[in-house]
Amino acid sequence: MLCAAPTSMKCFVALLATLVCLLQPAEALRRLRIVSPLQALTIVDPEVPKEADGQVATWRSRFLPKFKAGLKAEMAAREAIAKQPPPAIPGGAGKDWAARAQAAEQKRIQQEESAAEAAFDQAVAQVGKDQAEKDALMAKMQPKNQNQYQFVGVIQPPSKTAATPEPAAPITWYARKKPQNAKWSVRLVHVNKRAIIKDMFNQGKVDVFAKYQNTGTTDPETNKPIIAREYKIRNRSLRNLWNFSPKHFFTDSSGMYWRERRVRPGLYTDGENVYESSYRFKDGRNGMHKYSSYKDFVKSKSVEQKTKDRIGKRLKEDIPDLVVEE
Repeated sequence: MLCAAPTSMKCFVALLATLVCLLQPAEALRRLRIVSPLQALTIVDPEVPKEADGQVATWRSRFLPKFKAGLKAEMAAREAIAKQPPPAIPGGAGKDWAARAQAAEQKRIQQEESAAEAAFDQAVAQVGKDQAEKDALMAKMQPKNQNQYQFVGVIQPPSKTAATPEPAAPITWYARKKPQNAKWSVRLVHVNKRAIIKDMFNQGKVDVFAKYQNTGTTDPETNKPIIAREYKIRNRSLRNLWNFSPKHFFTDSSGMYWRERRVRPGLYTDGENVYESSYRFKDGRNGMHKYSSYKDFVKSKSVEQKTKDRIGKRLKEDIPDLVVEE
């Protein structure tokens, strides 16, 4: 009995988890949220197998009835075996009675597992056979789609800025020859470009390059210059040496992957405050400590007027030395 306890416990835990999933599918679906970068609406052909409610048959909708029937058959087989009288121990009482009893119990467990497995497989095969016959009958009743092409419509997102022109058509259609075993003819696709670019960046296929430009205007509330940013995506390939830059390698190298490149020591301003750069060598991290406000810094007599004019000109025209993305 001690040898059969772990197997029985595993079967019980697996059965309990399966019953919870079968009895509470709605609760499980409420907690599970999957966001795909390609959100599609597919119009399938009439001959594609469907369920009783008219929905297209999926792997899950076909697997659950088979699994449920197999579990019922397995439980019925185990209950039938449990009602049978225990097998007699051959040889009667003797010195090796414990060993013979253990061998008989192991044989009984093996027979029970074999019978339960056979009942499960037979029930699953029967449900699959019934589903195949039903699909064949429905395919004969439904007219076959004669389309020789597949049409895919890509939904164009509306423009978010005035500089970007609106797309000529809200949906761009593409067509191709329909494969032999294809099950659909029309599909609408809404592409989430941000999710696709993020996935390609994580896989190391593309790099993101940012370019910042000083617009020459300031925020009336904070007096900070307004910086425009532009992002470009570049593919990594042998043609561009996987976006490798010898200049950045020798000038921006920090020595270790977890250490930040040290910012040049000195004073920095964003038009509102003046900061002094610092570097913690222990962690390899940069920092900015507030030195004073920009107004007080400009009023200070210790700063030459030439330096004040140069700083004011840089705030209006030059590109920023450092950028903190928010």
